[in-house]
Amino acid sequence: MKDEGAKPRPLGRGAVTSTLRTLLDRVEQGEGRDEELDVRLVAAFFAPATALVEASPFNGAWCIYDGTGRNGRPRLWECQPLGHQPSPTSSIDTAVYLVEKVLPGWDHGYESGDGIAFGKVWSQGRHDDTVVRGEARTPARAILAALLRAKIAQEGEQ
Repeated sequence: MKDEGAKPRPLGRGAVTSTLRTLLDRVEQGEGRDEELDVRLVAAFFAPATALVEASPFNGAWCIYDGTGRNGRPRLWECQPLGHQPSPTSSIDTAVYLVEKVLPGWDHGYESGDGIAFGKVWSQGRHDDTVVRGEARTPARAILAALLRAKIAQEGEQ
């Protein structure tokens, strides 16, 4: 998997935790691929705090903008922290890759059946009280829910 070099940015408290909770709600309630949510997840973990997520006026694709260019139009944030991976909301591999980038040194897993999936992440080597669980309709989303819950918990510790 291609790594474009972006490191997760340190998240501040307050508004960021609120953003993560909003993303968690969308991950848990939705089903399948959601392009807007995919971009918002990347923006929450990697983009500068001032970045904006909007649909492109040219082709409708969801984009991350950072500032304004010389022509007065929003400047596209060029970094691709997930490379050219498929959608994290629909791909287990990409959801796992996101966990590995955002929570380095953590393990992950999932179980699914009967229309429900359970994801989990835990601090590597410790499968005890560090396990954080997520629940959603698909395995990829369950893994993302566990990731978001872990980051929300980390924000509460700071």
